[in-house]
Amino acid sequence: MATRAKFERCEIAGLAPRPEWWRVRPDEITAAVKGLKKAEVYEIATSAGRLPVWAVAYGPPRAKPGTASWAIGSNSRNVASYKTDERGCQVVVLVCGVHAAEAEAVAGAMNLVALMDTGKDLRGVARPKLADLAAKYRLIILPCVNMDGRAISPDHLRGATEQEFVKASQGVWKDGSAIGYPACKEYWPLPLARVAHPGGYHNADGYNIMHDCSPGDIRTAEARGLLKLVADEQADLVLHLHSHGIGGQVLGAPLLAYPLHVERTHVYKQRVFDALQAAGLRPAPVHKKEQRTGIGLCAACSMASGGLSLTFEQGATADWTFEEMLETFYVAVETFLEWGLKEPFSPREPTARGKTEG
Repeated sequence: MATRAKFERCEIAGLAPRPEWWRVRPDEITAAVKGLKKAEVYEIATSAGRLPVWAVAYGPPRAKPGTASWAIGSNSRNVASYKTDERGCQVVVLVCGVHAAEAEAVAGAMNLVALMDTGKDLRGVARPKLADLAAKYRLIILPCVNMDGRAISPDHLRGATEQEFVKASQGVWKDGSAIGYPACKEYWPLPLARVAHPGGYHNADGYNIMHDCSPGDIRTAEARGLLKLVADEQADLVLHLHSHGIGGQVLGAPLLAYPLHVERTHVYKQRVFDALQAAGLRPAPVHKKEQRTGIGLCAACSMASGGLSLTFEQGATADWTFEEMLETFYVAVETFLEWGLKEPFSPREPTARGKTEG
């Protein structure tokens, strides 16, 4: 374990003040989820810095457990030994704030839970289509998995330079230089005694939770809690919501993905692009199918439940307004929920058999 240190919140001079409805600080998240009336709210973990990691669930109760885990059940001739839910209701998990300097999905999640609970988001705006779609699923929202990183990150990075984005996200060495990539992924954990600021990628012990998924060597309570939730919920879709410096974009399937998931992910790249384009939200170009992501929580979540697990990145630093950033979150989630009613995210039999079609 790294030497735990107390770091102040990273502040970037000159950024616009956040709107009142942009609630992304740990105390705001905790106060909001504790006040929800219609949701099932529970802690999946306590962070390294002793902060609660919340899950907010809407829809039918959790399915009864089967007689097997996905790992062994998928090797049997009966995947129903794991996937027991026969209600016709898919399970969707939205994973926000793993890289906690990327506040856009956290703000989106807080507005979505308000919408689900009251019929209006934190701006007082109704979005009936999204609410109606979400009501057709068991929807579990993790507003912020990395509460430690969120506690020391700016409220947003709108208008930050690329260098400021890197420092706020990936940290700063004591000599003032950015840790950056690939150095930020060359340490496990980040050597906190050598940094001036660890950035929002890391929890209070210096771990990048997104890559805490090595079998037999999972080191954070946050990753353990997430993976157990995905397994227990028999999740059909796990949508990892992140931000980068360009427009909204679905990333390629993990290198370890099932063949069906590779095909599904590639199709969703275009679907989400088209939806964002139609909304005037200036998405980034669609990646080729050959573009894939490495070992991380996306792959681990698929191994935990057999569900489709993929990443959507939205813009953080480029010229999008706060309203447009929230709209990007809404449009992306809405697109997945709409298409999930037309075809299952991860039909278990063909997924387990290595097929590419449901």
